[in-house]
Amino acid sequence: MLFRLALAMGRTLQELRAALSYAEFQEWCLYYQIEPWGEDRSDLRAGIVASTVANYAGRTRADGTDPVRPADFMPYLERPPAGPAADAQQLTDDELAAWADAAIFGIPPE
Repeated sequence: MLFRLALAMGRTLQELRAALSYAEFQEWCLYYQIEPWGEDRSDLRAGIVASTVANYAGRTRADGTDPVRPADFMPYLERPPAGPAADAQQLTDDELAAWADAAIFGIPPE
C-alpha cells in the first residue's frame, strides 16, 4: 500500500516515510478501501468503456451471443477456472430447500 500511495502522491518512499505519520497512513488505507485508486481501478474503467463499445458494436454480431463484461477487458484480473455451465448445475426445488435448511438450521441435506 505504501508504494501505491507514494506513486499517487508523486513522492519517493523515503520522502513519504519522512512526511507521513503512522496514523495518517492508516487513514489513507481506510480511504483506499472506500475509494480505490491506481492501475486496478484504471483497468476497471477501461473495461467498462471497452465493454460498452463492444456490446454496442455487438448488435451486428450473431444473435444469441452473450454480452461482454468489463472483466473481459481486464488483463490482470484473476478469473475462476472454466467449469460446466451454470444451467447444468440447476437444483430442483427440493434440493434447494435441503441446502437452505443445511445453511440456515444446520440440518445436513439427505
